[in-house]
Amino acid sequence: MSTLQNDDSYSGSKGEALTAPALHRIADVAVHLDGSGYDEPRLAYAQMLATIFGTHVEGFFANPIPTSFIPVSAGYERVAAEIWEEGRAAGDVAEKAIRSRLDRLGDGCALRRVDGMPHELAFAAARLARTLDLVILGRPDDDRSLADMIAAVLFDAGSPALIVPAEATEARDPQTIVIGWRDSTECSRSIAASLPFLKRAREVFLVSVAEATASEERHSEPAADMARHLARHGIAVEVRHLPKWNRPADALLNEAKIVGAELLVSGAYGRSRLREMILGGVTRDLLKSSPIPLLMSH
Repeated sequence: MSTLQNDDSYSGSKGEALTAPALHRIADVAVHLDGSGYDEPRLAYAQMLATIFGTHVEGFFANPIPTSFIPVSAGYERVAAEIWEEGRAAGDVAEKAIRSRLDRLGDGCALRRVDGMPHELAFAAARLARTLDLVILGRPDDDRSLADMIAAVLFDAGSPALIVPAEATEARDPQTIVIGWRDSTECSRSIAASLPFLKRAREVFLVSVAEATASEERHSEPAADMARHLARHGIAVEVRHLPKWNRPADALLNEAKIVGAELLVSGAYGRSRLREMILGGVTRDLLKSSPIPLLMSH
């Protein structure tokens, strides 16, 4: 392992956050809300960003309209209209709860509501994400519509996402951060998006997992270059190279647990096949299993 640090390192203290260069603050975020109890962890992290960086928070209320199959018949239009009205009415109830929660964040927040089918909600999330620094979303678990929304933000919009699991009930200004290092565009973009957090952290670990096809030289030299780059930003970095694991995501999660990480930064890997977003194996495993927030970018 190795540690690199610039002598002119940024102190990272909480009191200095608002004096950081504009490039290294988070000016505006959207937080996905659906009116359920799972909104609370996401809102807590949005509130944390507002407190630390003076971030403008926009609540994104994605109200799903049921899409159950309706046979085309004489009453098709009437039945479809009733389904939409029922969906909107349910959304009105959820919106009241959401607005009361947003009131806790003060004047620096707004609410945007979109009613629609899952693919329409994903499209709206991507369109909004293109104009913001970060989008806060929940861990998808078995929610296909949320997984599609995450994929739309990452792949369609090319925007960074902070994925907050339901068990992250206490929002923390992360002082220990693990970066899942890979010599890729996705990883470098994720690191760039995480700079506001990295500048404030006390410990940053750049962790790579050995690949069967990679030589040791190809494996380690780019990591050292990235650590040097971060050191020039005043970020102390410890580089760790792990042996090959059958599931690299498990290696990263295990390392995050060992060091007590409060944030995991990783590239979002995948590809598009006929507009269907296919998440890569590591990305999929992290989204499924990480007990701590994930910051990802494609």
